Amino acid sequence: MVTGLPEMSRRSGSMPGSTPELQYEFEVWRKLLHLFALSIPVGYHFVGHLAAILIPAVCFAVALFADLARLRRWSIQRFWLPITSPIIRPKESDNFTGATYILASGAICPAIFQVPAAAAGMAAIILGDIAAALIGRRWGTHRLVGNKTFEGSSGFLVAAFLGIVAVPGIGWPLALVAAVVGTIAEAISGKVDDNLSVPLTVGLTCHLWLARAIS
Repeated sequence: MVTGLPEMSRRSGSMPGSTPELQYEFEVWRKLLHLFALSIPVGYHFVGHLAAILIPAVCFAVALFADLARLRRWSIQRFWLPITSPIIRPKESDNFTGATYILASGAICPAIFQVPAAAAGMAAIILGDIAAALIGRRWGTHRLVGNKTFEGSSGFLVAAFLGIVAVPGIGWPLALVAAVVGTIAEAISGKVDDNLSVPLTVGLTCHLWLARAIS
């Protein structure tokens, strides 16, 4: 694990009361890796419905196994621990990683929402979380809730909007509403990981909006 104290917390820099976090350079690498997750919402439009559920579900199973191996100290973890250890947040040391949660969302969203709504939910959390973490940690000074800052949440809002509005079938009014809903969900997420709460709330918002437009 990374032993050096991070220069800033995820959202609030070195604000008093903030929780320990990754060093910023490791946060950047972690978020760059998250960009690969965009293959999930993009893939929804190119594979069948069953494949859109099963492919993320299989990836989730693999991630869950890796997490269980790490948490239960199974010897097999030695094969990947040197690679994954530097980008695991302190709060994930005794919990599942964000990757496991987001892969779970990747399987759940297409199972219960229309394709555009599922893609919007995933795009919102992937791009929004990247912007929120990097902007909030670097420039966040005005605290909102917990370690969340105005700057970080503003970054989330803008990035989430851009990700949602890029989804085929989603117009800008819906994208704006869904981005606001996602930003609020991300800000108030407590014990529920935002990699679950954001895709589901954004997906539900878009699903209901689209269903009403069709009816």
